[in-house]
Amino acid sequence: MPKPAEFWNDRFAKEEYVYGEAPNVFVETAADRWLPENAEVLVLGAGEGRNAVHLARQGHTVTALDYAAEGLRKTERLAAEAGVDVETIQADVRTWTPERTWDAVVTTFLHLPADERPTLYRLIQHCLRPGGVLVAEWFRPEQRTEGYTSGGPPDPAMMVTADELRTHFDAGEIEQLDADEPVLKEGMHRGPAATVRLVWRGSA
Repeated sequence: MPKPAEFWNDRFAKEEYVYGEAPNVFVETAADRWLPENAEVLVLGAGEGRNAVHLARQGHTVTALDYAAEGLRKTERLAAEAGVDVETIQADVRTWTPERTWDAVVTTFLHLPADERPTLYRLIQHCLRPGGVLVAEWFRPEQRTEGYTSGGPPDPAMMVTADELRTHFDAGEIEQLDADEPVLKEGMHRGPAATVRLVWRGSA
Protein backbone atom coordinates (compact mmCIF):
# COMPACT_ATOMS: atom_id res chain seq x y z
CA MET A 1 0.00 0.00 0.00
CA PRO A 2 1.17 3.59 -0.57
CA LYS A 3 2.56 5.42 2.44
CA PRO A 4 -0.04 7.61 4.23
CA ALA A 5 0.09 11.39 3.99
CA GLU A 6 1.51 11.52 7.53
CA PHE A 7 4.58 9.59 6.36
CA TRP A 8 5.23 12.07 3.57
CA ASN A 9 4.53 15.06 5.81
CA ASP A 10 7.17 13.81 8.24
CA ARG A 11 9.63 13.19 5.41
CA PHE A 12 9.02 16.57 3.74
CA ALA A 13 9.14 18.49 7.04
CA LYS A 14 12.94 18.52 6.78
CA GLU A 15 14.47 21.75 5.56
CA GLU A 16 16.44 20.09 2.78
CA TYR A 17 14.65 18.90 -0.35
CA VAL A 18 14.44 15.12 -0.03
CA TYR A 19 14.44 14.58 -3.81
CA GLY A 20 16.45 17.67 -4.67
CA GLU A 21 15.48 20.95 -6.27
CA ALA A 22 16.33 20.04 -9.87
CA PRO A 23 13.65 18.51 -12.08
CA ASN A 24 13.44 14.89 -13.08
CA VAL A 25 15.68 14.50 -16.14
CA PHE A 26 13.00 12.82 -18.24
CA VAL A 27 10.47 15.53 -17.39
CA GLU A 28 12.99 18.20 -18.31
CA THR A 29 13.84 16.73 -21.70
CA ALA A 30 10.37 15.45 -22.64
CA ALA A 31 8.67 18.70 -21.66
CA ASP A 32 11.02 20.66 -23.89
CA ARG A 33 10.13 18.40 -26.79
CA TRP A 34 6.44 17.65 -26.33
CA LEU A 35 4.75 20.41 -24.35
CA PRO A 36 3.33 23.40 -26.24
CA GLU A 37 4.59 26.85 -25.31
CA ASN A 38 2.90 28.49 -22.33
CA ALA A 39 0.90 25.36 -21.54
CA GLU A 40 -1.35 24.85 -18.55
CA VAL A 41 0.24 21.88 -16.77
CA LEU A 42 -0.97 19.68 -13.91
CA VAL A 43 1.71 17.90 -11.86
CA LEU A 44 0.24 14.91 -10.01
CA GLY A 45 2.07 13.70 -6.90
CA ALA A 46 4.09 16.91 -7.01
CA GLY A 47 5.98 16.23 -3.77
CA GLU A 48 8.26 19.16 -2.93
CA GLY A 49 7.68 20.85 -6.28
CA ARG A 50 10.90 20.37 -8.22
CA ASN A 51 9.13 19.46 -11.47
CA ALA A 52 6.34 22.00 -10.99
CA VAL A 53 8.73 24.87 -10.36
CA HIS A 54 10.94 23.91 -13.30
CA LEU A 55 7.94 23.93 -15.63
CA ALA A 56 6.80 27.30 -14.27
CA ARG A 57 10.28 28.68 -14.96
CA GLN A 58 9.88 27.55 -18.56
CA GLY A 59 6.81 29.78 -18.91
CA HIS A 60 4.06 27.24 -18.23
CA THR A 61 1.11 27.86 -15.91
CA VAL A 62 1.44 25.09 -13.36
CA THR A 63 -0.87 23.40 -10.86
CA ALA A 64 0.81 21.10 -8.32
CA LEU A 65 -1.29 18.45 -6.57
CA ASP A 66 -0.20 16.31 -3.64
CA TYR A 67 -1.81 14.94 -0.48
CA ALA A 68 1.11 15.97 1.75
CA ALA A 69 0.72 19.54 3.03
CA GLU A 70 4.44 19.72 3.86
CA GLY A 71 5.32 18.90 0.27
CA LEU A 72 3.08 21.69 -1.00
CA ARG A 73 4.56 24.10 1.54
CA LYS A 74 8.00 23.39 0.13
CA THR A 75 6.62 23.67 -3.41
CA GLU A 76 5.42 27.19 -2.59
CA ARG A 77 8.78 28.03 -0.98
CA LEU A 78 10.73 26.75 -3.98
CA ALA A 79 8.46 28.68 -6.33
CA ALA A 80 8.92 31.88 -4.35
CA GLU A 81 12.69 31.45 -4.41
CA ALA A 82 12.53 30.96 -8.19
CA GLY A 83 10.27 33.98 -8.66
CA VAL A 84 7.42 32.01 -10.24
CA ASP A 85 3.81 31.20 -9.35
CA VAL A 86 2.59 27.64 -8.84
CA GLU A 87 -1.00 26.86 -7.84
CA THR A 88 -1.16 24.12 -5.19
CA ILE A 89 -3.98 21.68 -4.48
CA GLN A 90 -3.94 19.34 -1.48
CA ALA A 91 -5.79 16.20 -2.54
CA ASP A 92 -5.41 12.43 -2.95
CA VAL A 93 -5.29 11.31 -6.59
CA ARG A 94 -7.35 8.24 -5.65
CA THR A 95 -10.39 10.32 -4.64
CA TRP A 96 -9.90 13.74 -6.26
CA THR A 97 -12.39 14.98 -8.84
CA PRO A 98 -10.95 17.76 -11.05
CA GLU A 99 -13.17 20.69 -11.98
CA ARG A 100 -11.25 21.64 -15.11
CA THR A 101 -8.73 20.31 -17.63
CA TRP A 102 -5.11 21.04 -18.61
CA ASP A 103 -2.90 21.00 -21.70
CA ALA A 104 -0.52 18.53 -20.06
CA VAL A 105 -0.18 16.22 -17.09
CA VAL A 106 3.22 15.38 -15.57
CA THR A 107 3.87 12.70 -12.96
CA THR A 108 6.97 10.89 -11.73
CA PHE A 109 7.25 7.91 -9.39
CA LEU A 110 3.61 8.08 -8.29
CA HIS A 111 3.19 4.45 -7.23
CA LEU A 112 -0.14 2.87 -6.32
CA PRO A 113 -1.29 -0.76 -5.85
CA ALA A 114 -2.21 -2.56 -9.05
CA ASP A 115 -5.94 -2.39 -8.37
CA GLU A 116 -5.80 1.40 -7.90
CA ARG A 117 -3.66 2.29 -10.90
CA PRO A 118 -6.48 2.08 -13.48
CA THR A 119 -8.24 4.85 -11.55
CA LEU A 120 -5.08 6.97 -11.83
CA TYR A 121 -4.84 6.32 -15.56
CA ARG A 122 -8.48 7.33 -16.06
CA LEU A 123 -7.94 10.45 -13.96
CA ILE A 124 -4.98 11.48 -16.09
CA GLN A 125 -6.98 11.14 -19.30
CA HIS A 126 -9.95 12.96 -17.76
CA CYS A 127 -7.66 15.86 -16.79
CA LEU A 128 -6.31 16.35 -20.32
CA ARG A 129 -7.84 18.62 -22.91
CA PRO A 130 -8.24 17.19 -26.45
CA GLY A 131 -4.75 16.67 -27.82
CA GLY A 132 -3.22 17.09 -24.37
CA VAL A 133 0.06 15.41 -23.42
CA LEU A 134 1.08 13.13 -20.56
CA VAL A 135 4.73 12.93 -19.50
CA ALA A 136 5.34 10.22 -16.88
CA GLU A 137 8.00 8.01 -15.35
CA TRP A 138 7.60 5.09 -12.95
CA PHE A 139 9.87 2.39 -11.56
CA ARG A 140 9.51 -1.01 -13.27
CA PRO A 141 9.26 -4.25 -11.22
CA GLU A 142 12.90 -4.93 -12.16
CA GLN A 143 13.80 -2.14 -9.74
CA ARG A 144 13.23 -4.75 -7.03
CA THR A 145 13.58 -8.11 -8.78
CA GLU A 146 17.00 -7.21 -10.21
CA GLY A 147 18.29 -5.56 -7.04
CA TYR A 148 18.47 -1.86 -7.93
CA THR A 149 18.91 0.29 -4.83
CA SER A 150 18.08 3.77 -6.12
CA GLY A 151 14.61 4.07 -4.56
CA GLY A 152 11.00 3.14 -5.02
CA PRO A 153 8.50 1.08 -3.03
CA PRO A 154 9.67 -2.27 -1.60
CA ASP A 155 6.96 -4.30 -3.36
CA PRO A 156 7.48 -4.89 -7.11
CA ALA A 157 3.69 -5.19 -7.49
CA MET A 158 3.56 -1.42 -6.84
CA MET A 159 5.62 -0.79 -9.96
CA VAL A 160 4.56 -0.33 -13.58
CA THR A 161 5.32 -2.19 -16.80
CA ALA A 162 5.22 -0.98 -20.40
CA ASP A 163 2.63 -3.65 -21.19
CA GLU A 164 0.35 -2.30 -18.47
CA LEU A 165 0.58 1.19 -19.92
CA ARG A 166 -0.22 -0.09 -23.40
CA THR A 167 -3.37 -1.64 -21.96
CA HIS A 168 -4.60 1.62 -20.44
CA PHE A 169 -3.37 4.20 -22.95
CA ASP A 170 -4.40 3.93 -26.61
CA ALA A 171 -1.31 2.70 -28.45
CA GLY A 172 -2.16 4.91 -31.42
CA GLU A 173 -1.59 7.97 -29.22
CA ILE A 174 1.69 6.84 -27.61
CA GLU A 175 4.53 9.14 -28.65
CA GLN A 176 7.19 7.41 -26.54
CA LEU A 177 7.20 4.34 -24.32
CA ASP A 178 10.57 3.03 -23.15
CA ALA A 179 11.80 0.58 -20.54
CA ASP A 180 14.91 2.49 -19.55
CA GLU A 181 17.87 2.22 -17.19
CA PRO A 182 18.74 5.79 -16.22
CA VAL A 183 21.23 6.79 -13.55
CA LEU A 184 19.16 8.87 -11.14
CA LYS A 185 20.57 11.89 -9.30
CA GLU A 186 17.43 13.08 -7.55
CA GLY A 187 18.04 13.40 -3.82
CA MET A 188 17.23 10.01 -2.28
CA HIS A 189 16.83 8.55 -5.78
CA ARG A 190 20.46 8.01 -6.68
CA GLY A 191 22.14 5.44 -8.88
CA PRO A 192 21.13 3.09 -11.70
CA ALA A 193 17.41 2.41 -11.91
CA ALA A 194 14.85 0.40 -13.87
CA THR A 195 12.12 2.78 -15.06
CA VAL A 196 9.41 3.04 -17.67
CA ARG A 197 8.93 6.38 -19.43
CA LEU A 198 5.77 7.41 -21.24
CA VAL A 199 4.74 10.30 -23.46
CA TRP A 200 1.11 9.97 -24.52
CA ARG A 201 -1.12 12.36 -26.45
CA GLY A 202 -4.89 12.32 -26.13
CA SER A 203 -7.14 12.41 -29.16
CA ALA A 204 -7.64 15.89 -30.58
